[in-house]
Amino acid sequence: MRVTFGIVFGLLLAAAPAWAHHAFAVEFDAKNCSDITGILTKVSYENPHAYIFVDAKEGGTGPVVTKTFQLSSTSNLKRGGATYAAMNASVGKEVLVRGCASRNGEDNRYAASFVKLADGTIQRVGQDVEGVFGNKIWR
Repeated sequence: MRVTFGIVFGLLLAAAPAWAHHAFAVEFDAKNCSDITGILTKVSYENPHAYIFVDAKEGGTGPVVTKTFQLSSTSNLKRGGATYAAMNASVGKEVLVRGCASRNGEDNRYAASFVKLADGTIQRVGQDVEGVFGNKIWR
């Protein structure tokens, strides 16, 4: 009886929908990346990705809108030095974020690759899909 229950339970778990991780190119456009300057308003470290929120002027001169940037996993960020404390120290201050726009056209949603924090440090926070890390970050 126990063996049968174990087999049935295992089959039910296997049949449940699985959360699959996605490739960058499914959600974001590596050919549509830009530098966005604004005020960092929030840092959210959650799984499977961390997020930052930046209030920036639309098109650099228009009305202020909140832009959401998806970052790498919290464990990757911590290993690279982009800890919650390091990022959170720039809340309320101006930052520069390199981000690639959402592929589905969702406004103000980006995948960030780098963040230049208020203290001038540059944190790698995502994939370097443009191949700019180490040679031409913010000329």
